[in-house]
Amino acid sequence: EYIVADAGYGSEQNYMAIIDDFNKTPLITYGMFIKDKTRKFKSDIFNTQNWKYDELNDEFICPNNKRIGFKRYAYRNDRYGFKRDFKLYECDDCSACSLRQQCMKPNSKSNKKIMKNYNWEYFKAQINQKLSEPETKKIYSQR
Repeated sequence: EYIVADAGYGSEQNYMAIIDDFNKTPLITYGMFIKDKTRKFKSDIFNTQNWKYDELNDEFICPNNKRIGFKRYAYRNDRYGFKRDFKLYECDDCSACSLRQQCMKPNSKSNKKIMKNYNWEYFKAQINQKLSEPETKKIYSQR
C-alpha cells in the first residue's frame, strides 16, 4: 500500500512513478520537509511561498504590494531527462523598489521572477497531509 523512503528520494519524478506505475502511496519526505515547518521559514516575508496569491488574477503580491503577474509557461529538463512544468510570474518593474536589495540577488538586472511547479506543490501537500495522519506517520517512522 505504501512505499517508504528517506528525503533523498522525495522528488516529483519518484512520486509520479510510485503513484502511476506502482499504484502505491509514497511516504517519502522531500528535501525541505522539515525546514518548511519552521517558524523562521513561515515568517520570512521575502520567501515567495509566503506571499499572497490572487487566484482570480493569477498573480502574487510581494511585500511591497507590487503585483507579480503570470507571464508564460516554461519547462526544465533535469539531469535525468525528467521534464518539469512551471508557470513563470514576473513583476513589471522592480527598479525603484525600496525592498529590492532584500528581495532579490544583489547583482540582478531583471525584475523579480517566480517559477511555480504546481505539480510539485500538489505532491508536497499530499506528503504533508499523509505524514500528519497518526497511522501513516507511524509507518514512516519505522522506515
